Amino acid sequence: MAGTGLGQTLKIYVFGTLAAAVIRVLYATIRWEVIGPAGADEDKQVIYAFWHGRMLMLPVYYRALRNRPPLYMLISQHGDGRLIAFAIRLLGIHSVAGSSTRRGMAATLELVRRLDEGVAIGITPDGPKGPRHVCKRGVVTMARHSGVAIRPVSYSAEDRWILPSWDGMIVPKPFSRGVIVLGEIIKPTPDVVEEDFRVQIEDSLHEITQRADAHWRAI
Repeated sequence: MAGTGLGQTLKIYVFGTLAAAVIRVLYATIRWEVIGPAGADEDKQVIYAFWHGRMLMLPVYYRALRNRPPLYMLISQHGDGRLIAFAIRLLGIHSVAGSSTRRGMAATLELVRRLDEGVAIGITPDGPKGPRHVCKRGVVTMARHSGVAIRPVSYSAEDRWILPSWDGMIVPKPFSRGVIVLGEIIKPTPDVVEEDFRVQIEDSLHEITQRADAHWRAI
């Protein structure tokens, strides 16, 4: 945390530790159901793509997976991003600093190098500041350069709060029911058209997010 003032560093440690503890406890109170293709919860190396507003519970979910490699997430460099990076580190998730607007290409290339080492990646294609639910090209570049497939993932809860933030962050209420929905693998091919690939990812994320939100109406 070089270059960060003492007050900001203290804020990151205190609120990051508190956030990690709250996420752990909250996740443990939820009765979770996982829906997806057979074996999807045992992925060994994929790029997990999820909307920014659906990332809160996913680090704890990932820790429970079998045969999981280390997971790295792309986290923005601003103050809130550093706080998030510290919190997810306490949850067992590594981070790479960058975003689509700051250090974007360098961060993408670093993640591609990490993929060469066999890790998994988590990325919010509409982050860090939107537009909401619009897939940007960074995830496409990462998949094409690494050859690693994308696994769309989303979650929702029967009883939840929706924060008044740009991303509409979903926070499950304690002791409610939750569902995690895994999409079909999306594999990059040498001849794929970038825009078609981007739209395919975006459409899949829309579809599984709608399925997650409508899950209890369908039961």
